[in-house]
Amino acid sequence: MGKAVVMAGALGAAAVVVAAANFVIGGKVEAGFRSSVDAMCAGALQVQVLDYRRGVFGAEARTTWTIDDGDETITFSVDHHIDQGVFAAGSAARIHSTLIMPAAFERSLGAVLQGRAALEVATVVGWRGDLFNRISSPGFKGAAGAGLSVDWGGIDGELNLGAGQSQARGRIVMPKLDIRDADGSALTIEHLAFDLDSSRSKQYRFWTGSSSLSLDRAVFSARSGQDSFVLGGLKIASLIALDGDLVNMSVDFRVSNLSGGGETVDELGLAFAAERIDAAALDAISRRAEEVRRADSDIEMQRVAVLEVVSQQLPAMLGRAPAIELKRLGASLGEGRAEMSARIDYAGKADAVGRDPVAGVGASAEFSMPKALLLRLLQLNARQSVVGYVQAMKVEASDAEIDGAVSAAVKKQMGDILAAGVLREKDGMLSTALRYEGGSLFVNGRPSPLSAIEALGLAL
Repeated sequence: MGKAVVMAGALGAAAVVVAAANFVIGGKVEAGFRSSVDAMCAGALQVQVLDYRRGVFGAEARTTWTIDDGDETITFSVDHHIDQGVFAAGSAARIHSTLIMPAAFERSLGAVLQGRAALEVATVVGWRGDLFNRISSPGFKGAAGAGLSVDWGGIDGELNLGAGQSQARGRIVMPKLDIRDADGSALTIEHLAFDLDSSRSKQYRFWTGSSSLSLDRAVFSARSGQDSFVLGGLKIASLIALDGDLVNMSVDFRVSNLSGGGETVDELGLAFAAERIDAAALDAISRRAEEVRRADSDIEMQRVAVLEVVSQQLPAMLGRAPAIELKRLGASLGEGRAEMSARIDYAGKADAVGRDPVAGVGASAEFSMPKALLLRLLQLNARQSVVGYVQAMKVEASDAEIDGAVSAAVKKQMGDILAAGVLREKDGMLSTALRYEGGSLFVNGRPSPLSAIEALGLAL
């Protein structure tokens, strides 16, 4: 009996201690929860805590999310069930968040979801403040409203955030989305994936690391196949790296094939890089951009504020001899492949900015395209101009006369381009190489006046 009393007393004391510890931890979790919600608010996105009811071993909360881009406002709520403290399976807290569908969507998708949540997020809060998020959405297939069918493959992913928002790593995958209406219009998206691996140092506000977006295939067709658009093999990869007090960044965009409007483009690609960007200047720009996003939802005001701080930081950035490079911009069409690349280096003095904008600037560019493609583009432009003139001036002209005027305009324009000597012709291809340094322009290795670039402008 005595032992039982002692044991009961010990269990009771333990229960009190655990409950007290949970309540204290719960307070910290609530403060972190509210600060995280406040941190999400920026510009068009506003998030509010509608209710937070904290108990001894857990809490229930509801947040409301409003997205207003100026054209349309979308509002929805999220319910959060929180287990906290010692009973949260070895973590500071576990949060289960469930999306509450807006009434309009609930009417359309309620029958398809059959009582399941459209989106759920399971979050584990570590003792140091790390967040481990598991994101899921159930797949479903069926009618969603009058004449609309949906085949949704769901969402599956993880997003882990380091303590103090110092790291972000994760992957989110959407296997399939197929939407069709009664008129025969259809949208199909196959295997959309997003990967993120980034971090932020204590010294700077901006993020470094890598991110990528990939899409196997997207198809849109209207009215049973008319006006179709197909995109295949989309890949977008970005990288931001900190090298001491300098930042290097790059973006690589690729599309395997793209078709629509009677045109097909293969191996479309764009690669861009910026080198030797002053980290302190980029940090000042990042902090200011974050401030104006939180303070003002007007996009134009945000742009003006950011441009102002960019102009203030420009001397510091130019003092680090930065470079901007278009590594590749190219595409393959029916006539062949067109490509261009360009690079700009600044090696002048930072205090010279404003007195002589091109002092210390070095630049180079290369460009090539099939002559047949340039002829087709010139013909399209000339026909648009001739037809527009005939219609505007109400001139009576036969198709043959219009064709003749287009042919004459294209012949003259092509002659002017080739006569300028900027584009070289070989094996059906037109190409040029430009270099600017020391205040002088060199075209295909020969000194040329700056006006020679006008001929290239005609071609582009």
